[in-house]
Formats: sequence, structure tokens, C-alpha cells
Amino acid sequence: MRHQRCAREPSQPAAVRRARAGGENRTPPHRFYPSPLEKTPESPRSPADWAAKKLVWIPSDRHGFEAASLKEEIGDEAVLELVENGKKVKVNKDDIQKMNPPKFSKVEDMAELTCLNEASVLHNLKERYYSGLIYTYSGLFCVVINPYKNLPIYTEEIVEMYKGKKRHELPPHIYAIADTAYRSMLQDREDQSILCTGESGAGKTENTKKVIQYLAHVASSHKSRKEQQSTVLAYGELERQLLQANPILEAFGNAKTVKNDNSSRFGKFIRINFDVNGYIVGANIETYLLEKSRAIRQAKDERTFHIFYYLLSGAGEHLKTDLLLEGYNNYKFLSNGHVTIPGQQDKDLFQETMEAFRIMGIPDDELIAMLKVVSAVLQFGNIIFKKERNTDQASMPDNTAAQKVCHLLGINVTDFSRAILTPRIKVGRDYVQKAQTKEQADFAVEALAKATYERFFRWLVMRINKALDRTKRQGASFVGILDIAGFEIFELNSFEQLCINYTNEKLQQLFNHTMFILEQEEYQREGIEWNFIDFGLDLQPCIDLIEKSASPPGILALLDEECWFPKATDKSFVEKVVQEQGTHPKFQKPKQLKDKADFCIIHYAGKVDYKANEWLMKNMDPLNDNIATLLHQSSDKFIADLWRDG
Repeated sequence: MRHQRCAREPSQPAAVRRARAGGENRTPPHRFYPSPLEKTPESPRSPADWAAKKLVWIPSDRHGFEAASLKEEIGDEAVLELVENGKKVKVNKDDIQKMNPPKFSKVEDMAELTCLNEASVLHNLKERYYSGLIYTYSGLFCVVINPYKNLPIYTEEIVEMYKGKKRHELPPHIYAIADTAYRSMLQDREDQSILCTGESGAGKTENTKKVIQYLAHVASSHKSRKEQQSTVLAYGELERQLLQANPILEAFGNAKTVKNDNSSRFGKFIRINFDVNGYIVGANIETYLLEKSRAIRQAKDERTFHIFYYLLSGAGEHLKTDLLLEGYNNYKFLSNGHVTIPGQQDKDLFQETMEAFRIMGIPDDELIAMLKVVSAVLQFGNIIFKKERNTDQASMPDNTAAQKVCHLLGINVTDFSRAILTPRIKVGRDYVQKAQTKEQADFAVEALAKATYERFFRWLVMRINKALDRTKRQGASFVGILDIAGFEIFELNSFEQLCINYTNEKLQQLFNHTMFILEQEEYQREGIEWNFIDFGLDLQPCIDLIEKSASPPGILALLDEECWFPKATDKSFVEKVVQEQGTHPKFQKPKQLKDKADFCIIHYAGKVDYKANEWLMKNMDPLNDNIATLLHQSSDKFIADLWRDG
């Protein structure tokens, strides 16, 4: 039986053993954990059964793994009896995984399992989950299973319980991870980072918020009373603003997908700065990979960014008039109309978002200017072009939507129409006006809508950082929290999924390198007798397939190269990829795939089929310079500043 580790239970100090067993200094989990999430499946492992029946795990199509009793061994095979129904099956010996003794049921740290194999890890996680225990340690890390429901385990009382406690003194929790990072920062005077990884819908963003909640509480509640009296207003304001940054960013950067009702469509690194005494003195947020294409188009049963629905549901009549708002079904860019999210009231969330802006210190006039941009992005989609008779030239028969866009953005509608339909382009040393086709005009407006939303989102992050910046009090150290869009596997995946999955591949490689390579190198430096183990978890081949610059060039390099050729198409790009990377072990050619996909990449999380439609355009991301100049000259200062760099 391969690929499993069975060893004696590791020896530990007596106090630690007593604490883990529920002895001294141990807070019982039932004090704050909920009742079981579901009916707990019967464990097949009573002490007598485990000892007498030689219980093991075998593969199961239905359950992943299931318990069985070993009856006899015949060469390379074994005969087993399923615990669930008594059915006898034959299994290859290499597919059998050992089962842990019953005393390891629902163990809090899976590093303590005597038999550390895939089946035992999954069974332990399942048993804990069914008991309402969603957090489980795995050595240095914490594994979280998303319950998709609110649990009463994040109260102020529980925050206080974890403050300053050693990890073994309380049940596993995200607060324990946050506290460890905070105490390590203070004691070692070193910056700390917490990485939240997982596929889309795993709960990364929610746990990121819990980390921030914990740090905001701990970094203020440990002040002395005298300090609290003199600084309560300043510190209270900063911490409240820090907690409100996430809801604002979620409103403008998150959306409903088929896998997740609140999916992050961008990545962020939140850096919380502390002084030498451990008080929060400021924060900074960096964002990555905003899925701006979602502003103009969404898949079936999905939504664009939350803020569009919040605004249309929550705006009062006066605000609707000022922003020229219409009904959901009047907007082409809301592809699926008014898609609702169960248990979520967009109207209420609009008010909560507006309140978050006020706590952030953003004045009403700035808020209205922001909402005008949101309304304008929706209106861009309602601009309709028509192909002129006997010519390819586009025209705009009805400029009502264009007038609304121009009113909201502070530009002249005639100048706007001319910039779209007959833009000035450079030919040699001269500029000439060139009539556009309907397709070119449609593309120009969509590109403008995406660029406007992206620039606005960047400005929003900058504005939040300005509110959270406390330059007069420099931070000594920081705790950083990384929350990126999770790994995505849809039926067909586009350029956005490649970027997201490539990022996750790199992050997982960092995790593997830190966990399995650097750790072993440290053993060797410290003179520990250790045989270096290759765990076979190097993801570099897949990363090279995507990012390698030459010999042979990777997918991104080939895409950049193809964008230089005027006559290049998505099809010619795919042909080059197949030609250069067709024999790569992590690449599969179209003939091995379903008809709709162009190629497949074998990522660490699974095989992903990609369709290369519009990849060249998405990579080049061209924008009409005439429009950019017009917007920079807008009579609305907010819009002019957004487009300052053209």
C-alpha cells in the first residue's frame, strides 16, 4: 500500500496532551460551536470493530472512499467486505488505505493521525463538518469547509476567548490563525502574511473578513484605559473604516456566479499596519485582476457586479431621476435581467453600502459622482448602431442613450458620436477621419464601458487607501491578508479564467515550496538527520506552459506575439499554441477534447478546457484615443480626473 504514512503517535509535553484531550486550560468546543450541521453518518470504527475486523479504506465512486473489512489477500489483490452493506469486493492492494484507530476520531490537527493518507484526511474532515466543526488544523495550516450558512462562532465573546491563547488551548478557528500572526509580528518584529487559498466558493473572502474583524478588535481592546480615553475617537474611526472597506469593495468587485453568490471578481492584498505597541495605525489595499468584462456581459444565471443591482433596487425617486436610471430589463448590459440572490435584499444592501461610504468619510457629492459612473456604464450598453445601406459604415439612428451617457459624464453628445463613428486616426504624419463599421462601433463602446469601470474601480481603491492612510504614524510592522479569486473550472473557460487559474497555480507553487522544500532545507541547516523527500508536488511544468518566454514560448508569450500581427486571429493563435506546446505533458490538443474547446491545460486542481474566443482583443485591450481625450476634457472634474492619463 503506497503513498501513506503510518507512525506512532508523536510524543508531546504532558500539558499539551492533557489540553488536547480536554484537560486543563482547555475550553470545551460546545461552549460556542453550533449543533451538528447535518446528521452525522455512523462511524464504522468502534474500538472492537477496528481491532477485530481489520478495517481499511477502499476507493468508492459514490463516496470517494468507504470502510471495508479485510477478509483475505490473493496475490496483488485483496477480498474485502463493505461495512455499509456487507457486499464483498476485490480490490488491488495498492488501492487500500489504512484506517486510524477510533481514538483519532474528529482529531483537531490531522498531523497527529497515525495513518496519514487521503482517505483518513477526508473522513476526519467529514466527521468534523457533520458535527458543526468547520475548522481543522493540518500542521501549520488551517483547513476550512464552507458551511454555506451563518454560524454563531464569530461573536465578540469568542474573539476575547482566543486573544493571546496558545493554539492547543482552544478548538481550531480562523481567530487562532489571526492571533498567531499578530503575536508573531509583535514578538519577532517581522511582517506576517495570511494566505487564503481554495476554489471559487470555498469561503476565502468570508474568512478574510473574520481575520480583519479579529485584528481590528484585538489591536484596540488591549489598550490601557488611560490610552483609550485619550485616543478612542481616532482609533475607533480607523478601525471602523477598516471594517467597512470590505463591504464597499465587495459591492463594486464581487458578483453572483453559478458557483458562488458572492464571488470575488478581483484579488486583493490587505496590509494592516501596526506600531511597536501593536496598535493599528493604518492600512493599505492592493487589487489585482478585476474581471472588467463582467460589466458588459454575464453567463446564464449570473450577475454583473453587485452595485448595479443595489443601485437599481435601492435608489430613491430623486436619485433615480438625477442618475437617469431605468428598469432592469431596459439595460442590455444586464444580460439576464433582474437575477436575485436567495436571502439577499439588494435594496437593503444599497443602504448598507452608502452607510459604509459615510463611515469611510466620503462626502455626498463624491458619492453622487461615483454613482453617475455606475449609471453611465449601464447606459453604454443601450447605445445602438445600425449598418448603413449600400455601405459598411455605422450610424446611430437614435442617440437617446448617447445623450444620457454624455449628460452623466459631462461631455458633448455630438463630439462623442463623432469620436465613435468617425474617429481621427494617424496615417503617416497626418490625421484623417475614418468611418467605422457597426462591429467596430459596438466594440469601441464596449471597450469604453469596461475601461470606465476599471478606472473607476482603481480610483475607488485609491480613495479607500487615502481614508485608511495615517502617514503621521508610521507602522513598524504589518499583517497582510491575501484574498484572490479562487480556481475556476466551468464547462468552457476563457481568458479571464486562464489569468485566475494561472495566479492560483503560482500561489499553490509558493505554498508547496514553503511547506515541502524550505521546511526540509531548514532541517538540513539545523543539522537534523533527514533524508530529503521529493513529494512530487512541483507545479513548475504547468507554470512554464503558461508563462515561459521562449524555448518554447508559453501561452502568454505566444498571445503577446500574435497580437503584433495585423492579420492574426484567435484561430491562428490556437494553431501556434498547438504547434509549440502540443507535446507538453500538461497540455492536451483539441482532437482529444470536446468539439467546443480549443485546448486543455492540466492544472493542479484539475483539467480545464479553454475556448480562445476574443483572446487577442482581450489581451490588446484597445481603446479609442478620441474618446479618452474627450473624457479627459469633461466638464465634470471627477470624470476628467479618472481619465487624466488618457
